[in-house]
Amino acid sequence: MLAWLKTGRDRRQTAHSLYGSIVARARQPIFYAHWGVPDTVQGRFEMIALHLVVVLRRLAAEGRAGERLARALTEALMVDLDDAMREMTFGDLAVPREVKRAAAAVFDRHGAYLAALAASDDIALAQAIAAQLAYLEPSGALDAHNLAVYVRRCAGALDGEPAALILAGQLAWPRPTA
Repeated sequence: MLAWLKTGRDRRQTAHSLYGSIVARARQPIFYAHWGVPDTVQGRFEMIALHLVVVLRRLAAEGRAGERLARALTEALMVDLDDAMREMTFGDLAVPREVKRAAAAVFDRHGAYLAALAASDDIALAQAIAAQLAYLEPSGALDAHNLAVYVRRCAGALDGEPAALILAGQLAWPRPTA
């Protein structure tokens, strides 16, 4: 009778597992030490958004179950952003506005990265990454090409995973190499 409650709780737990995997992957030192992503709050947000888009893309291929899990995953991101902003002592009135801005940024990246991933080569993806991250590194130290190659490998690896594993929150990320 109350199975929908258990299903919703299980979906949130799976989304938190996926989100934890995304955050762990976004913290890989290679992005910051070798590929020029600034090791700042904004730089880490961008790496989370980049990995999130790849996972959302994969979940979109799984129909209604993937759509529900994608929604829960996005909610997990927003809750984490809210918590992080409060820890950074944002004012209570500023947090909702800043979370809304972050959500808009994720939506923007989602559209740009999906369109670039649909292209057959890494040039469009590198250009999209460079354009989205241009505000971070005005000196041009960002290695968008290596990021694009890595993101395409991630998308391919997740595409090759069985739906049951993806929907269970188990992601097999490829290792980033310098």
